[in-house]
Formats: sequence, C-alpha cells, structure tokens
Amino acid sequence: MIRRRTLLTTALAATAAIGLAACTDDGSSSDASDAGGASDGGGDALSGVTVSEDLGAEPTVEFTAPLEISEAKAQVVVPGDGATIADGDTVIWRDLYVDASSGEVLQSWWQGAPAGGVQVTVDTIGQAAFDVLTTTTVGSRFVMAGWQQDSSGQARSLLQVADVDRVVSPLRAEGTAGSPSGTYPEVSLDGNGVPSIAGPGEGEPPAKTVRELLIQGTGDTTRAGDYLTMQYAGWKWSDGSAFDSSWERNAPFSFVQGQGMVIQGWDENLLDLKVGSQVMLVIPAAEAYGDDAEAHELGGETLIFVVDVLDAAHTAD
Repeated sequence: MIRRRTLLTTALAATAAIGLAACTDDGSSSDASDAGGASDGGGDALSGVTVSEDLGAEPTVEFTAPLEISEAKAQVVVPGDGATIADGDTVIWRDLYVDASSGEVLQSWWQGAPAGGVQVTVDTIGQAAFDVLTTTTVGSRFVMAGWQQDSSGQARSLLQVADVDRVVSPLRAEGTAGSPSGTYPEVSLDGNGVPSIAGPGEGEPPAKTVRELLIQGTGDTTRAGDYLTMQYAGWKWSDGSAFDSSWERNAPFSFVQGQGMVIQGWDENLLDLKVGSQVMLVIPAAEAYGDDAEAHELGGETLIFVVDVLDAAHTAD
C-alpha cells in the first residue's frame, strides 16, 4: 500500500535482481529455471562475459555486444567469506547494470546510484537467481544475465554485477525507549516485535505529518538517497482499522529515500533516524493518498504508521 509508483523514474528498478523478470526480449514467457555456473556454452550468455575480481573497485564488465540472452543465468565471480545467504534473507548489495545490447553502463553505485537489495525468495527473484544466491556467501561478487523493466515498462536485456554487503538483521527495532507525547494511540508490541495500536485517533488529526520516536536505535543515520529497509504496519486514524503490514507478509519493505517512490509523509519523515529506531508517523491525507476517496481507497484518510528502521544503505561517498 505504500508504493506510489511501481518503478523508479530512473532507468531501472534498482531494488531488485534482474533474475526476477521472466520474459524474453520480445516479451514472451521464459522458464528461466537454469542457474548458470561456470562457462558451459550452449547458449549460456555468461560464457562470453568477463567480470573484474577486484572487490575494492567498481566492477568492469567485458563482452562482445550485442549479447544475446535467451534465458536467465547467474554465477558467482568472487566468493565471499561471510555467511551463506538463506531462503527469506533480505540482502543489501552494491551493484551496476550494463545494457547487454550495447555494453553501456546504465547505472552504478560506484558512480552515485543508490544501493540495492532484495528479499531472497523464488517468487521475488525467480528460480535462476534464487538457486545461485542461496549458495552465495556475504562478501561475494556475482553476475546475472536477464531482463528488467525500465521506467517506460519496456523489458531490457541486462547484466547485473553486485557485491553482497550484508544480510539485514535484526528484523525489528532495537534500542532504548523513546518518549512519545501521549497524544496519539498507544503502541504495543508482541513477542516478535509486531506492533498494534490501542484504537483510533482522537480529536482532530494533524494538518502536517507528525513523527514520534518510540525506540531510539544506535546504528547509522538515515539520509537522502539511502536504500532504506524497514518493517511497518498501518492503520486508519478514523477507526483504527489496519490496512497494511509488512509483518503479515513476512517481507521487509525497501525503497530509495527521496525519489518519490512512496507517499510524501514517508519520503520526508524517515530522514535523520538511527537504524534500529521505531517511529510512529501520523500522516494527513494531503501527504498520503490525497483527499479524493474515489481516486484511491485510502483517499481522504489520515494514516497512522509504526515503522521499524532496519537498514540504511548509503550512496557512495
């Protein structure tokens, strides 16, 4: 419910592995079930691709363009020495995308693009990427050949090279108790950290978004351009009814801060927070989904969110 747009307005959806796009260049269906290993020829697009192994520098990708990609492929370039990625892990990486038709670098973390990541499930990234990532360790560099949609909805043949930085953990806020004003509904947490509120809002809702600190974390401070990962739950001010929850989906939510990917009340009020913090956001309709109830099911509603800030991956300094 939080996303205002389904794709970035930049060239690519930087938040996802390209292995998730199970379509060919002409838009037809592709099984994409064979994870690539070492060069095996026989139509393996990665057999003709060389990726640099210096983890201290931006990857270089060499191949003869145009590169034909007939099925999704993935392989590890440099193994890391961290823990093995598991089914359901949310991973954070630094990556770049290369246009397979031209060899052009379309976006790169090393050149100022946002960091990225994904929750590692078959449904999220497809079988080919899943098979490789669940045998990959933190600290590894991998390459994928596949497809992704650009901001116009056009599927593009791409190579993605990514350095896996970390697995997001813990998956709930941790820190010291904040000092909420008491003006807004009381928040309770169950044993797993899942929040609930005591009831609807009382009186007139705020005209501008209000942020209350419930838990003060101790991690890095969030800033514009971060690839932000969090858990959240949302309720209507009017009646206290729940309308969305990442907790219920068992899937943390990620977006790039400050790029209009989410409602205004989120984009402007999750800055300057320590990772590990939990906040309540009370967001009026004007900074959420607008005042028109016919334009959106949450139109005209003031919304209450409880957000656990789990990770903030910065752009390159």
